[in-house]
Amino acid sequence: MSTRAELEAALAKAEAEWRRANDELGKAQAEETRANACWEKVVADRRNADADRRKPGAVWDNRFPDRRKPDADRRDARAELSALSKAVAERHRAYADLGDAEAGLAKAEVRLKSATAERNRAIAALDELDAARGKQ
Repeated sequence: MSTRAELEAALAKAEAEWRRANDELGKAQAEETRANACWEKVVADRRNADADRRKPGAVWDNRFPDRRKPDADRRDARAELSALSKAVAERHRAYADLGDAEAGLAKAEVRLKSATAERNRAIAALDELDAARGKQ
């Protein structure tokens, strides 16, 4: 009888782990969806931004004064350069978040597969015990 009790305890533990892994997978999928939406927003907003390099007449189309002249001020204080650096930083952050979310999702999928295999082994052991008792 202790064998059956041990197997049932192992099955209960495996099912609890499977439920936790399944919940973790759901959270990872939600995080990936959120990160993907942020990434899509950044990509969509890129072309509409004032900092788009493809717009004619943008700050980078201007010629800078010759740096060899001592009175030349090569600094361009316009907001476009600041907006570009912010857009690049935002895009980098969104891309990093997307990569982290994809890695978390892959980790959760591996954990769920492992928990499923353990659960299936416990169920098979119980079925085998029941079949052996039925033949006696």
